[in-house]
Amino acid sequence: MHTDDFRISELANKAGVNKETIRFYEKKGLLYDPVRTDGGYRKYSRQDLERLIFIKNAKGLGFALSEIKELLEIADGEIYKCSDVRKIAEDKLEYIDSQLKHLKQLKATLAMLVSECQRTGTIRNCPIIESLSKGA
Repeated sequence: MHTDDFRISELANKAGVNKETIRFYEKKGLLYDPVRTDGGYRKYSRQDLERLIFIKNAKGLGFALSEIKELLEIADGEIYKCSDVRKIAEDKLEYIDSQLKHLKQLKATLAMLVSECQRTGTIRNCPIIESLSKGA
């Protein structure tokens, strides 16, 4: 193999993921089907490593696999429109903002229930259990 070629375990190690993740990304079309050696081993290039790192970093920013695929398609295209990438990122920011608002509401509700809990009495008087048992 060429010095810039990697087997799946080497690629996984360099990217900080496991081999199953690489296979999963291949099935989802995020990574290209690898070249195979005469022995049937997968052979990956430096570009495959860069693509895998791109996917890992995008996931770290909260992008879903469908969004990552779209970003990769834009990056792979002959016509690279930064405005398309920006729109995807803006949509993700909007989603994160709504999630933060929801999480703050959850935190406030749970904090209220915890403060109402006196740690004494029976389970029947527990405000947390009572709240969870109520219908919507």
